[in-house]
Amino acid sequence: MPRESLNEQFAKRLPRVHLVGAGPGDPGLISRKGAHLLATADVVLYDHLVSLDLLDLAPPHALRIDVGKVRNHPRMSQGEIEATMIDHARKGQTVVRLKGGDPFVFGRGGEEAQALRKAGIPFSVVPGVSSTIAVPAYSGVPVTHRDHNSRLVILTAHDNPSAWNDQDLLALTRPNQTIVVLMGVMYMKELSKRLLQAGLPPGTPVLLARWGTTPDQESFETSLGDLSSFLDRNPLTPPVTLLIGGVVSLRSEIDWVHRLPLFGKRILLTRERETATELTTMLESLGATVISCPTISVVPETTGNSDAAFSDLPHFSWLVFLSPNGVRHFFRKLYEKKLDIRRLSGMRILSMGPATTEALGYFGLFPDAVPVQSHGPGVIEAFASLPGPHTERVLLVRGDRGSGLIPEGLKKLGYTVETIGVYENHLPSLPEYKRERLESLLEQGAIDLAIYYSPSAFSGLQDLFQNHHSQILAIPALAIGPTTASALEDGHVHRIIQSGTPTSKGILESTLDFLLPLGNNSGRHGTPAGEPPSPGKNPLNSEEGAHT
Repeated sequence: MPRESLNEQFAKRLPRVHLVGAGPGDPGLISRKGAHLLATADVVLYDHLVSLDLLDLAPPHALRIDVGKVRNHPRMSQGEIEATMIDHARKGQTVVRLKGGDPFVFGRGGEEAQALRKAGIPFSVVPGVSSTIAVPAYSGVPVTHRDHNSRLVILTAHDNPSAWNDQDLLALTRPNQTIVVLMGVMYMKELSKRLLQAGLPPGTPVLLARWGTTPDQESFETSLGDLSSFLDRNPLTPPVTLLIGGVVSLRSEIDWVHRLPLFGKRILLTRERETATELTTMLESLGATVISCPTISVVPETTGNSDAAFSDLPHFSWLVFLSPNGVRHFFRKLYEKKLDIRRLSGMRILSMGPATTEALGYFGLFPDAVPVQSHGPGVIEAFASLPGPHTERVLLVRGDRGSGLIPEGLKKLGYTVETIGVYENHLPSLPEYKRERLESLLEQGAIDLAIYYSPSAFSGLQDLFQNHHSQILAIPALAIGPTTASALEDGHVHRIIQSGTPTSKGILESTLDFLLPLGNNSGRHGTPAGEPPSPGKNPLNSEEGAHT
């Protein structure tokens, strides 16, 4: 029998399953290692509360399985979860078990690791940020502080505290102690009763944080003696983290999330997150949650008399680009045809706007003309302002959905115009995990603003969610320019905001000008300590904001 090679021996020992802590809700809290493993996964088994952004990190081909793990409503039993991990690993697939918080902090990760070991499946564990420390931190409470505690107790009240023995309860009443309770909603009243009976002072500060580190975070303060009556007045459903101890009194000084000007705001971006990094980063730093839902899939495809036009390039006087996609796919076609870029020598270039100009810059080209307004009439006005006679040949590069406004307008001026399409806009396929979450947000009316980059982006969203047209029309909409704004108006969108300029900075300023006067969502998400930021102040338009 031939001996195994050293590589084969090591391959058998490589982890096939990775138990990854997703953190408590905010997708930015996952570790770099966890994000890297998600990007290599063939199968992702995820807890029900895991963020969409984390599921998006997995490759498109990856199988995503919602295993539930919501109290009393599991989609899979624990045994089924373990069997599913083992089955896929034995098929040679890389499996990520994506668990809320930390896998080994009341997450049954230890049981899953035992099952994998018993089955002979190599595995790894990637710790996550535990809700026991992150949720209080996002509520403005440190779980330890030398002026208030020297001990930290973490427990679950999943079982009825009435069955706890007196010795355990006495340990929970020691001074200089912080108690963090997870999964305790059902027995929270009983817990407070037993702690009071055991001698913990009624005035002990208490924090209840629901949906911690998410846009729906609610934070409430009360005291141990008033906890039961508070819950009678404010029935809470999971997930709730309970914090008991003197550190809660620090919240009036330390609370920060509820002070962010866009806290709790959800903004729908109708394109890939990667194409709007600057905008996304700034919005999220101000407290907003940005949800990416691309509504257009751009596919390379040439239409019109493109072959003849590419062969005849030197005989055109003007090359007109209407979008960054037009630029990229034009030069892709030029490369495929093995045509030298020097064939453009002598041609003048018009760029529709700043984003298109930036795309041209990647190819070392800078436009000769840019319209004052980035829309069809602006292009026509730009050509009309040129010295006559207007008899030159113009090649218009676009996608498959353009109107006849620009070519007809240029022809009326006297230009000879040929149009080629270098890409097509298709409706993207939406993964089921994303569709379910977005449908839920639409039905709840939980989206505060939708940003549309083109008329196709608006029609694409309607086509993707055909049973939710009324909810889509009710979302305030930001259009990057007048053409998109006109399409939104024709589509009967209730509230339309138009960006001053079609740039990331212009879109950001328009977003802030609209949302900031409304105030953040702290008022409808609990009772934050301290004063929220004054509504209506755009940090981009203030001296203070310019230096932060």
